[in-house]
Amino acid sequence: MKRMKWLVVALVCSLVVPAAMGAALVTKGSNEIAIDGKLDFATEVGTAFDMRVKYAYFFWDRIALGARATMDNNDAMNHFGVGLTGEYNFVLPEGWRPLFGTDLVPYLGVGVDYRHAKLFDEKESAVVFGAEGGVKMFLTDSTAISLALVGELATEEIYADDLDATDKDLSLQVGMRFYF
Repeated sequence: MKRMKWLVVALVCSLVVPAAMGAALVTKGSNEIAIDGKLDFATEVGTAFDMRVKYAYFFWDRIALGARATMDNNDAMNHFGVGLTGEYNFVLPEGWRPLFGTDLVPYLGVGVDYRHAKLFDEKESAVVFGAEGGVKMFLTDSTAISLALVGELATEEIYADDLDATDKDLSLQVGMRFYF
């Protein structure tokens, strides 16, 4: 029974301590590194690999500007891109807390990229305009898991959709974000 009591105390502390660490680190002067991607071994066009890396700086509270690099590769297409991003982080009502973690932060983002792509043995270069809306769930005040719906519109047909070329893409992305 004594061992069970200490196990319960340890469990409660492991849940309460992260919640007491504070709010999300989305204030002026903070830096953000975001990494998301996927690796799928069995698609209709072979193994698919997608990776996005972003660095952003918060010039104002809740507003970040930054740069990103993207890479996508499978048997039907591949691309590499670099671009600029902007993001606004919302504040939820006072006193609202998630079930676990320190904070939940909805956000909207925009971006513009230059991408060089090879789609079905044709090479294209395009400017890509993108928008995303999502939520960051902060595990601690400096680490978050993000989930976003991302829409992109390119000046050329650089995306594959059911083995057809298109200039639009809509995807759901999951990633990690780190703040310092």
